[in-house]
Amino acid sequence: MESFRDRCIHSGQGGRLASTTTADIDELVAGLKDRPRVVLHFHGGLIDDALGFRTAERLAPVYEAAGADPVFFVWSSGLLETLRGNLPQILNESVFRTLLNRVTRYATGIVFQEPGQRALGVVATPTSRAVAAELAQVRAGQEPYARLTAPADVPELSDDEQRQLATELSTDIELAERTREIVNSVAPAPAERAAAARDAIGGRAAAATLMSPEIVADLVDRAGAGERALVSTALLVRKTVRVVAAVVGRFRRRTDHGLYPTVVEEILREFYLGAVGAAIWDAMKRQTGDTFAAGDEVRAGRYFLDRFAELLATGTRPEVTVVGHSAGAVFIGNLLDDIARRRAAADDPMPADFRIRDVVLLAPACTVGRLVPVVRRRSELFDRFRMFTMNDPAERADHLVPFLYPRSLLYFISGVLERGQDQKSAVVPIAGMHHWYLDAAAADRDSADLRDFLADDPTRTVWSPADGGPGLRAGALSHTAFDDDPDVLASMADMLAD
Repeated sequence: MESFRDRCIHSGQGGRLASTTTADIDELVAGLKDRPRVVLHFHGGLIDDALGFRTAERLAPVYEAAGADPVFFVWSSGLLETLRGNLPQILNESVFRTLLNRVTRYATGIVFQEPGQRALGVVATPTSRAVAAELAQVRAGQEPYARLTAPADVPELSDDEQRQLATELSTDIELAERTREIVNSVAPAPAERAAAARDAIGGRAAAATLMSPEIVADLVDRAGAGERALVSTALLVRKTVRVVAAVVGRFRRRTDHGLYPTVVEEILREFYLGAVGAAIWDAMKRQTGDTFAAGDEVRAGRYFLDRFAELLATGTRPEVTVVGHSAGAVFIGNLLDDIARRRAAADDPMPADFRIRDVVLLAPACTVGRLVPVVRRRSELFDRFRMFTMNDPAERADHLVPFLYPRSLLYFISGVLERGQDQKSAVVPIAGMHHWYLDAAAADRDSADLRDFLADDPTRTVWSPADGGPGLRAGALSHTAFDDDPDVLASMADMLAD
């Protein structure tokens, strides 16, 4: 077996051991005895197992050249494959383009009206043709409506305005045609409708759309008989009005990402969560916690810490650096939680004074709410913290889907995939997004505490691209580039050496 594979701990579903055995971990930990420096590396959650192993192969000599023994936690989510496969298809669907046009039309008229117009009960919307012409700019690499600046005060969408929108949309011929396309692509014959609805709920998608199966099932169930039957647009109308209200609300609360990206995000959240990886994202985060869970089954993270704690108890005390790229930051949060638990447990061999030397995050995809408990425990658990991530202009230029979604993966996670404290879909601050540190509207306790923590020591953040001297350089201009950027790797080597 190649040496880099000997340094990998490979976990699968539920954080259980996959190709790695307990004997492999025993041998790996034994090899760390009396070593001066150890790096625990957690790759990003977008990549599959094969890419995880290739990352370990590429980084092992980098860490070794810096005098550290690396341990790589290899896991898989499949999220990137889902996003790359489904997002372009969704954003090119006829029903998505119709929804995009309608929501953009109403949101533009409502959010960017002249002062006083809404008070008069007037919603001055542009024509669908004018909106289509503006939206066509994405094909030329331009962001539609990027020139617009929202007023400081944007009122919520009123009940009267919602009723007005619903009335107009209920007579929208194009929206009715899109609804008919979806229904007929699932069940063209009347006798098949009930079975098709059940299939859709179970996961079968309509040929015309990747909308969430429960929405497709509802549309089918509402449809009348006949191949070209009149279909009810009530469901799409109600949800479209809800999307318009959500877009307006985000501008009011200043959690928008610009008009066009915000409209795209809210349509995806309302209609397509099943197809954009929301379940995969949630399962992936659970996996990073499950791997440390107690129980009869062997879990990769827990077993490693069992053996590592025993090694530390013998007197071996290497300087330990943990590195997490993207969702690897979520993994690190769970690791530190378990170390804290072990230090406090009388029956655990983990020494009560064991500390991590450096916590290094690369474009962290964890929420602000997940990172704040980590930094609040710095004095207890670790010595130094450093986050390498893009500045906001670079983040905006790193398009997840070129020509269609002009924002980065972190913007997408914040605007589409994350959940609020009530576990419902909500726009959530992401720790690696420079945008959240610049936004004065993000005045919640967690955001304020994280801002204060980072401001207390300027070396805790490196906004790429940057050249702040040894240990503070970064040149990465895409989310996936941080663990392969020469400046970032040199900075980590500097940190290991000092």
